[in-house]
Amino acid sequence: MAHAAPAIDPTQPPANLLPAVSAGEVQAPLVLQAILRGAQGSRAVIGGSTLRVGDEHAGARVLAIHTHSVLIERQGQQQLLRLAEPVLKPSR
Repeated sequence: MAHAAPAIDPTQPPANLLPAVSAGEVQAPLVLQAILRGAQGSRAVIGGSTLRVGDEHAGARVLAIHTHSVLIERQGQQQLLRLAEPVLKPSR
């Protein structure tokens, strides 16, 4: 029995035009889950890990922790992670 060729997605560019990505380059997006403030200083919860300024997680280093965002550096590029907007807004 002959094996069928894998289906080709007609909406995708030809394989020779796609950028080459090695397994080490694939990065999952980092999600800022919470910002904690206390007497010991600020901490950020990113991807389930509690981090302080200078800590590293998933190839990213925490540069600064702000009230609603965290500045990280990943592969030489800075990125600002923001907390999601609350679903419920306080009433007036």
